[in-house]
Amino acid sequence: MSEAKRTRSVSFGLTDEEHTQVERAALAAGEEVNNWCRQLATTAAREGPLFGKTGRLIYTELAILRFLIGHGFKLFFSRNAGEASAWTKLTMQADQKSDAIVQELLSRRK
Repeated sequence: MSEAKRTRSVSFGLTDEEHTQVERAALAAGEEVNNWCRQLATTAAREGPLFGKTGRLIYTELAILRFLIGHGFKLFFSRNAGEASAWTKLTMQADQKSDAIVQELLSRRK
């Protein structure tokens, strides 16, 4: 399958320092600067500006871990009889409400 012909261009200026940073990032990704910029821009346009799918997945997992660890330690140190069932409830809640947990953490950063 052949690649679609690219007929449009996007151009922007960079300082020498910015260009060096972009070159380093492209090199680290094993890409030429133009290809790296194109991939980054099209991915952000397709998946959203905050983070791509991978970044969102990682943030979601970290948010769930933060939620579980925080509540888990509270349960661990409380030493009450309902610890096991409460932990089960929290893990189910984290699984079921991961998007809401992420949105809450993101809203605190704005």
